[in-house]
Amino acid sequence: MDNPRLIENSTKNFLFQTLQKCHYNRVILYYYTLNIGILVLFFGIIGMVLYYSYKNKLSPYELEQKILKDQQYVLSKIRYHQEDKKNMQNSQISSITNLPYTKGTYGSP
Repeated sequence: MDNPRLIENSTKNFLFQTLQKCHYNRVILYYYTLNIGILVLFFGIIGMVLYYSYKNKLSPYELEQKILKDQQYVLSKIRYHQEDKKNMQNSQISSITNLPYTKGTYGSP
């Protein structure tokens, strides 16, 4: 027994083609919507980063103070290491073996 056909082949093809066009239009719409949304998001993030960088920029006076503070820190480290080196040289001159000094000599307590 043959199943009855409720629609003709030409009508079936027409509906199939119409549905394919609708699907294609929907995919194109989603494609452009997604790309435009990502573009807006990208430019928004870049804009916020640039705005934040602009607002947190140091003034010339603050920049000068920061540079002076950094220079003082470096100079203090150089002085510390120079003094440490000088102390090491002085201790090496007074004691060749770098052994600690004791109060007595060989025979006395």
